[in-house]
Amino acid sequence: MPIGNITTNIISTLGNKESLIPIMIKDGVDSGSLTYHSYKAGGKIEGTDRAIDEFGTQAIWIGGIPFYKKLIDATIYKNADFHPGVDTRVISDKEYAEWAKTNAKGIMPNDGFLKSVDFLQPKEETVKSAMDKALKDGGIKTKKLYAAKVAASTALTLATFFALTKFKQKNTENAVKNEIKLENKQPLFMSFTGKEKKSVFDDIADFSTKHTNKPSFKGLNDIKEAVMFNPVHNMQIIDAGITAERVGCSRNKTEFMEHTIKEGGFLFFLYCFGDIIENQINKFSSNKLGTPVDVDIDVIMDKKLTEALKKGTIKEDVEKLPKEGSLTDKLNFIVENPDNIFVRAAKKSKIVSETTDETGNMVVDTSKYIDMKKFEKLGENLKTIEEKYTAKGGSAEHFVNKMKGMKIASVGANMALSCAFLGYLIPKAVYKYRKEKTGTDSYHVTNDIKNNNKA
Repeated sequence: MPIGNITTNIISTLGNKESLIPIMIKDGVDSGSLTYHSYKAGGKIEGTDRAIDEFGTQAIWIGGIPFYKKLIDATIYKNADFHPGVDTRVISDKEYAEWAKTNAKGIMPNDGFLKSVDFLQPKEETVKSAMDKALKDGGIKTKKLYAAKVAASTALTLATFFALTKFKQKNTENAVKNEIKLENKQPLFMSFTGKEKKSVFDDIADFSTKHTNKPSFKGLNDIKEAVMFNPVHNMQIIDAGITAERVGCSRNKTEFMEHTIKEGGFLFFLYCFGDIIENQINKFSSNKLGTPVDVDIDVIMDKKLTEALKKGTIKEDVEKLPKEGSLTDKLNFIVENPDNIFVRAAKKSKIVSETTDETGNMVVDTSKYIDMKKFEKLGENLKTIEEKYTAKGGSAEHFVNKMKGMKIASVGANMALSCAFLGYLIPKAVYKYRKEKTGTDSYHVTNDIKNNNKA
């Protein structure tokens, strides 16, 4: 693969706000740095405790939801004879569902997770067949099944993390006890009992078990849409659960505050800071440099975009969309105009999904939801690109190359600054607090366990 294509693929992935890859990279930097500082400050015991916590959590956080979803697909979905690839947003709107069924072509694509594990893959069938099954009762059973799958996979992932937390704490406790045995060369007569505090909340406030273990779900209807259909938002729910669990199961007040500093900073720099940086660079590039980059790099690198800039046909292509028409009219426009630069850009941006038909040709996958708000916003961004190019004049190739350079700078700055803060600032803040609170960098949890196990 040419270097240019590799660069485009990397930037496209890192700049995708619905991709988990950039989040995984940022989290990896954060986990690695915190583990290093833990070994440095608290030795093997704290380092191991941190490594299990950080990298074990990362594995669960990244793989938990996809794994449990696939497991449900391979069991409950197969038993119900439903293809899990049908987006329930498609069948939730009667007009959209009718259009999707009428225009269904091609084969349902494999989602790509654990392709080598045959039993986890749905059987191959056409989009039309999958749509027919999903809509046979008006889509009621399919919608309920999908909602249950999201809820179950999220709950199972959080339960797995809870088990990891308990394992980590028991492992650290045993490591400290073994260390005391070696120091004293005698058996221990005291250990943690059933009366041992399980949560730092026992020290901080008089919360009963029923209050700390039963969170309120009053806002479920408000967050359901985001959680169910956006993997990053689904991760945010997992992160909220992980944060609550880490803070709630802190082993003393100092660890409680360390987790608060770490988790608060982590969530900000992981989910908010990068977008702020990228949006500001995008605004600067568009307003000050006359080079808008608020589109996917795959759109920028499409040679058809350069040709359309030369011809001055972008605005014309975008405005062919029947804005005052029905949803069916707009969806028909997408299917009927595959060579339109607007439609091409939507496919490059993954707003419109494609699959192959029986002859190998690419067709619109009508079982996948098309977000018309994103589609129309893309059209406005394309018109802005043409307007800025017309105002600047010059070579279309030069203009596109500047767009590419600024897009790379925008995504690169997002990743670099976020990783710098996650890998340096947060660990420094955690250990600075510890030193100010305890007067030392040593692992306070080790000291607590030793104090509770003196003969």
